[in-house]
Amino acid sequence: MMAGTRLPQDEVEFRVQKCYELRFDTDRPFGVKDWLKYCHENYSDKSEQTYTLYWAQAGEKYKEGWRELLNKQLTPAVLTIIELLASEDEKVRQRAVDQIMKYTGNDIEKIQADIQVTEIKTEWN
Repeated sequence: MMAGTRLPQDEVEFRVQKCYELRFDTDRPFGVKDWLKYCHENYSDKSEQTYTLYWAQAGEKYKEGWRELLNKQLTPAVLTIIELLASEDEKVRQRAVDQIMKYTGNDIEKIQADIQVTEIKTEWN
């Protein structure tokens, strides 16, 4: 295939999947330079810019997989917290509220401060 010739979508997807496997499904580190070398040795029909685009698409595929996994876990976690909010035990309800605050980024950080009093003046009238 000549450079500049458009690849069929299934071939592009195959290459992105291959990049994904080399990056994320192996035990050894596989960087972008390794990917470019692999492409030149195995394809040699596109530019490094195109091969780098496949690299980025494989990275997005990886992130999307994690987002999907986390989203599947989120619903059961939220339902559990809702159940805990209905508990008769005040401590259990408070822990559920604390978790909600933490998940929404509204948790109050406990700050420990060392306070040293050097002088106290008082006046009595």
